[in-house]
Amino acid sequence: MQSSGMQSVDRVAAVLLSFTGADAELGVTDIAERLALPKSAVHRVLEALTSWGLVAKEHERGKYQLGPRATELSLAALGSVDVRALALPVMEELRDLTGETVTLSFVLGSHRVYVAQVQSRQDVRMTIEVGRRAPLYAGASGRAILMTFSAAELDRYLSQTELTPLTERTVHDDRQLRDLLDADRARGYTESVGERDPYAAAVAAPITARPNARAFACFSVCGPTARLGDEVMRSCGPAVVDAARRVSEMLRGSW
Repeated sequence: MQSSGMQSVDRVAAVLLSFTGADAELGVTDIAERLALPKSAVHRVLEALTSWGLVAKEHERGKYQLGPRATELSLAALGSVDVRALALPVMEELRDLTGETVTLSFVLGSHRVYVAQVQSRQDVRMTIEVGRRAPLYAGASGRAILMTFSAAELDRYLSQTELTPLTERTVHDDRQLRDLLDADRARGYTESVGERDPYAAAVAAPITARPNARAFACFSVCGPTARLGDEVMRSCGPAVVDAARRVSEMLRGSW
């Protein structure tokens, strides 16, 4: 017979793992029915998980989803697979194909952080600072992650984030950002010119742990604005999407 402590741990684990299915958002009733648990018990577990940042509540509709601390756990788990080592050969191929610097970013809460780069071989090239954080709303890499958010996730992000301009070209209007994300989803990748760095342009695509899931990372091809014009970025788009797809599929095969 299980002790009350072990039973509590089992319930916490079961509730948390409920969010790894197809539904990104779940209510108390949804989870209680799936796990055959009392609603009161599920509610207590969700409140505890919320206090730790492992889940977040959408107050208007009363739904829950994975929180920012769950992202940290997922990154720790991904570290055991060593995403950077897995992605490096693909990044090198993408660099050779486009001639520009290729970066890999991970999501970290409401920001992203550069974790790897493969630099262009050209004399004039973009170089990023590994470990540097950037907001999700500014630039192609951030929007490649935002474009995978559900409507509720995007609403929550925008309600909690001040869209402070980083350059004169940073998108800092809520409606304009939403329109850009709609266009990004339609073509499968993002583009930016001078949004985070006034002299840089980039094309990016999301990397996901499972089909149709929220992105945990992204690839970008970046270079000087003088070299990455509209036509060049359009030609890079499909290559970045293909690279991100390949790494996503390799990751799924690693687990």
